Amino acid sequence: MFNKNIYLVLMLIFTVHHSARAQSWSLGGAAIYGDDIKASGFHLRGYYNLPNDKICFGPEYSNFFEKSKTVHGEDITKSLSELNFNIHYIFEVGEHWGIYPLTGANLSFETEEITVGMVHTSEEVSKWGMNLGLGVHKPIGQWVVFGEFDHLFGDLSQNSFLLGVFITFGNKSKHKEGQ
Repeated sequence: MFNKNIYLVLMLIFTVHHSARAQSWSLGGAAIYGDDIKASGFHLRGYYNLPNDKICFGPEYSNFFEKSKTVHGEDITKSLSELNFNIHYIFEVGEHWGIYPLTGANLSFETEEITVGMVHTSEEVSKWGMNLGLGVHKPIGQWVVFGEFDHLFGDLSQNSFLLGVFITFGNKSKHKEGQ
């Protein structure tokens, strides 16, 4: 039994080590603007890149800055954050230029606070949706600059515009070494 466990552990280590050499990870951030909430914010992402460097996917987090306004004596403050899990397929369109369609799942969290005089109410909503969009990226040194547009289909629907950078760690395919 002891030898069997050692064998399984060694196989797991070999598999993880071999897999780790065959792919890469990308970490990045961006400025984001949402047209429904009419606010900017920040965006973070961590992507797993498949060995062919054409397909990447992973989680994203966006936080829009609070937006306040006064309407007919009511002070209204909205905040919005999103969790996304998106996937991209990259098409190389020129030397070190790539465009990519994107799709994925979204979970949005919106809070609306209304104050009228001394009365304060708050409503929190979380809704599921689906992202569809398009992006472009260009490597500059070891960094990659990207711009994206995506539309969120769902109850908290909006268009988002992103401009950011990411860096890739791990092995890259030969055609991406210039990135």
